[in-house]
Amino acid sequence: MKKNLAIILILAALCACAKKGPNLPGQLKPGSPEYIMNQGLYYLNEGNLAVAESKLEQALKKKPGLEGALNGLGLVYMYKQEFDRAISTFEKLLRLNPKHADAHNSLGLIHTEKNRYDKAKEHLLVAANMKNYKTPENAYVNLANLELRFNNLAAAQRYIEKALQANDRFAPVFNVLGIIAERRNQLPAALKYYERAQSILTHDDINLMINVGRVQAKMGHKRQALDILERALALAQSEVIKDHIRATIKKIEL
Repeated sequence: MKKNLAIILILAALCACAKKGPNLPGQLKPGSPEYIMNQGLYYLNEGNLAVAESKLEQALKKKPGLEGALNGLGLVYMYKQEFDRAISTFEKLLRLNPKHADAHNSLGLIHTEKNRYDKAKEHLLVAANMKNYKTPENAYVNLANLELRFNNLAAAQRYIEKALQANDRFAPVFNVLGIIAERRNQLPAALKYYERAQSILTHDDINLMINVGRVQAKMGHKRQALDILERALALAQSEVIKDHIRATIKKIEL
């Protein structure tokens, strides 16, 4: 299956699923479904999809209705580009808990990738408007990205303003504002937004580095563009992203 750059960059920006070590000593009983689930989520966060998938499947065999394990397994399938399996998993989770906002958000992302505008928007709007969703800015950013995919700049602007109201320190908000400005050929504003997003983060973000390099090149700042794109290439791990960066560098060097 052909891997798509957009979904890889979106997934790379997702929040960490588990922030502690794989064993979580003293918190859960070793061998329990929850214990095994947290091991799986840890490995998912580390990018070890094979182990994550195995652990999450083990947890679900012990406890089929374990929501966190279903959500994690759906994310594994998203990373692997197995979208049909991801959809089936998230829909199973929603049958258990129709108010699972993250599952709606993830389905919105998948249907966006599949260019299913109505389905994507339906799930993302449900997530954004759920009272129990602690990070509605995620759904609003994804709604803005959906509209950008169909070049609906005014709608994208409206949703990104909602995301900004929800969280004015959320780096993806400023990334999308940069994309909107870039589409409108407002290059200095676009660069300012991308750099604002970078300033919020405590780590290098490949997506933002690519965006900054592209705008620098459009503005005629060839040296700055090549510097940041070459640094992004050195940091990138996905071959899809590496190929994209190499192609962008070649265009600048022509």
